[in-house]
Amino acid sequence: MTEYQHKRDTLIRYIRLYLSKNLNMNIVLVNIVNQLRDNKTITPKQFNSVIKFLEREPQFLEMNRDQIRRYFNTIISPTVCKETFSGNTLCEFFGS
Repeated sequence: MTEYQHKRDTLIRYIRLYLSKNLNMNIVLVNIVNQLRDNKTITPKQFNSVIKFLEREPQFLEMNRDQIRRYFNTIISPTVCKETFSGNTLCEFFGS
């Protein structure tokens, strides 16, 4: 099992747990699971929607959000910098 597969399976396992708790964000969680099952990466925004739950899990209690994000980095797609019409970029705004 590769590092990507292990981390993907770990995240899927936690998201399934959150789905069983009937949160108001089931659609988002199901979409994340579907993407991961299709061996696709998830967006930083999708990851940000679950990190608040992950940081409470025993496996991640000793980590801060940045460390958790780095742990799952292989399954999070890189931030894409979008250009505005004037030729300026939004990289500064998004922190890229």
